[in-house]
Amino acid sequence: MSSGFYGDILNSTFTGNTSTIMKGIFVSLCLLLLLKGQGQINFTVYFDFDRSGLTMNAMRQLDSFLLTKKELAKNYIIHLHGYCDAIGGEDYNNTLSMNRVLTVKEYMLNHGILDKDIRSTTGHGEKDPLNQNKTEEERQLNRRVVITVDGAVQQPGETKSLTEKITDTTTKAGTSIVLKNMNFYGGTPFLLPESFPIVEELLAVMQRNPALVIEIQGHICCIAHSGDSPYGGTGNGLSEERARSIYAELIGKGIEASRVSYKGFGHSMPIYPYPERSEDERVANRRVEIKIISR
Repeated sequence: MSSGFYGDILNSTFTGNTSTIMKGIFVSLCLLLLLKGQGQINFTVYFDFDRSGLTMNAMRQLDSFLLTKKELAKNYIIHLHGYCDAIGGEDYNNTLSMNRVLTVKEYMLNHGILDKDIRSTTGHGEKDPLNQNKTEEERQLNRRVVITVDGAVQQPGETKSLTEKITDTTTKAGTSIVLKNMNFYGGTPFLLPESFPIVEELLAVMQRNPALVIEIQGHICCIAHSGDSPYGGTGNGLSEERARSIYAELIGKGIEASRVSYKGFGHSMPIYPYPERSEDERVANRRVEIKIISR
């Protein structure tokens, strides 16, 4: 079976206008690149024009990056590099780029990263642009902070089951957990047979923990923009339909609807950037997570 079968989009068009596409780009974190041979992770945070604050959507995606980094790396060293577009004076942009760096640093420190592990913070101002800054689209791509993580990057074996992760006393409200081996037939919300054991395990955890409330979150791969892929004539996106399919399995087996909700995030929170370079990257992006709402 070809890898193209697994792509979430084979032949599709995006009907949103350019401003909508670019808004999704510059308020998002759109790059997580694991360079296995070099032991390095790069991640890019994009900013609004003349702003150094993170949007709520950007913070949510930065949370996903931090979770992924902690699973992949240890003995890491972090470098933060800030940049601006070419609008404004050089001194102003030098300060703005550094303020963007400090915003990202503060967020990371408040979410478990140690100050000693952030080895450098540099504001480059207008230097080292990604393009010629001729259009608004180009300028938006230059308003960024690049997070570089160097270290002994490795993919450890999974040591905890889903049940152990959910019931662990350190798992608090707001924690997101990836449902491993939760896969679908390409371009559909229909579960592959190997996915049903994890659904049954999630059901059992919900039954044994009647106070547990979760949100099921769907993600897709293989599209160039941050939106979703329409699924059939439902009027819903594919990522939402995939999350809903798990929701329906739980509700159909007796879990109260008040304890489960679902949401699709489309391609707005990829672990690996488009175009994914392998089936492993497509599988990682084409995932379902559960978020603990309360317990």
